[in-house]
Amino acid sequence: MGRTLPSYRRMIEKERAIWQRNYAARLREPHRTSFAELWLYVFQLADAASANTRPIVFDNVMMSMLIGQHSEIQRLKDELAKLKRSVDQITEERGV
Repeated sequence: MGRTLPSYRRMIEKERAIWQRNYAARLREPHRTSFAELWLYVFQLADAASANTRPIVFDNVMMSMLIGQHSEIQRLKDELAKLKRSVDQITEERGV
């Protein structure tokens, strides 16, 4: 018995191609680059999304993009906090 449904990765690639053709092709830089970067999150999180039983691929795509963006924001917050601690330490050492 053969597979009746395409793999999740094939479905998201098809979804990406539709968005690329109908939307991203009309974007200017840097938005075109941002569009491509958002889709990287979708492919990075494809294993988790494929386990979701929601039949609407776009829901999983959007959730993957949101999680990716949130992770990036958190990473930047952590980096900023580390830099602030370094500045505070240097300021204390110099008695400023």
